Amino acid sequence: MEHLVGDLGVVAFDHTAIAVRSIAAALPLFRDLLGGRPNGFERQSGRGFAWLTLRYPNGAQVELLEPVGSGGFLHTYLDRYGEGPHHMTFIVGDVRRAVERARVAGLRVVDEDYRDPRWQEAYISPRSASGTIVQLAQTSLSEADRERHWSVADMNTQV
Repeated sequence: MEHLVGDLGVVAFDHTAIAVRSIAAALPLFRDLLGGRPNGFERQSGRGFAWLTLRYPNGAQVELLEPVGSGGFLHTYLDRYGEGPHHMTFIVGDVRRAVERARVAGLRVVDEDYRDPRWQEAYISPRSASGTIVQLAQTSLSEADRERHWSVADMNTQV
């Protein structure tokens, strides 16, 4: 059994997401200069964004979020706040239980999505988290399985 910490049952800190206008424009810093190894990619056109994760020594990850299409939450976010930190993701042992405990603690939880057993998620509103969006996620995939499932081989040549 995995060791869980805190009242929300955190298994691991997974990544920090950075909102960018262009993943390609961010790669010279996050990949080339800082040495991040691309290890996951997905274009979610229906949700209006694409993401690329980069892994660093000792397992730390940064996720670059880029808007796709003409609308969506990421365009709104970038127009309001500009490029920069968007959210932090913590893997939890049981996301539904973590959400329940977060609400009992008085936190505002939004955008729950339990449809895909490979990745279930909910967000603690920045109003309840010192101005930061906190993503709580539960996954049935190991890190290696996640890298295979969301393969960087799926990136198009523009990135």
